[in-house]
Amino acid sequence: MSIHTHLEDLSNEIFFEIFDYLHALDILTGFTSLNQRISSILQSIPFRIIIPHNYCRRQIDFLSYYLTFHAHQVISLEIHDIILDYSSVINLLFNRHNFINLQSCIFTSINSSTKFENVFKQIQSLNRLVRFSLLDPYFNLNGKDKCDLTRMMLMHKSSSLHSIILGYCYDYLDISNYTSISSNLTSLHLRLYCTSSTVILFLVLSIFRVCHGIRHLGLRIEQKYSVENNNVK
Repeated sequence: MSIHTHLEDLSNEIFFEIFDYLHALDILTGFTSLNQRISSILQSIPFRIIIPHNYCRRQIDFLSYYLTFHAHQVISLEIHDIILDYSSVINLLFNRHNFINLQSCIFTSINSSTKFENVFKQIQSLNRLVRFSLLDPYFNLNGKDKCDLTRMMLMHKSSSLHSIILGYCYDYLDISNYTSISSNLTSLHLRLYCTSSTVILFLVLSIFRVCHGIRHLGLRIEQKYSVENNNVK
């Protein structure tokens, strides 16, 4: 005997379980405006957004339209800043929306034209942030933004912040001057350039002196001259 189950027959708990495995764009594309019950469920679930490099501007605009009503439900962002037909996706989303409940923020690439002033303001105000990661594989982040972001993240006020990955080349020599380093930070990964093992030792000692809760420290070390050469196109 065959049993036919309609979508409406599923319990709310089943919908919550299904949505937990889907990204925001999939949920909004497949379930928005089905009926009042589904719309009500969508008002109460957490959203996880992943924007890979093969997305297009049309998908971003569709997502952004619905984020007008759901931005406060976003708990996770993973953004590739440069997509098929658009750049500075980070600017577009952070200028339009306020992600007040963000717990995980990951930037997997940075466009050279991206302006971080508003982005940094939002990130600095997040009191539920647990994980932050910024990767700069194309060396597009300027020196001032590197300095500001390093200071902001290591002195972040969120008591929930446990993991930071700063994947841009920087010397980090000013870490020893920081005050009020997050005591709950347990995992720190840095990409740095330096000229000697003495500098590396000084940096490691400085990190452990100001970051007392560190359990996992990862350092990707690059020679300064190679980084400078990579900037020459």
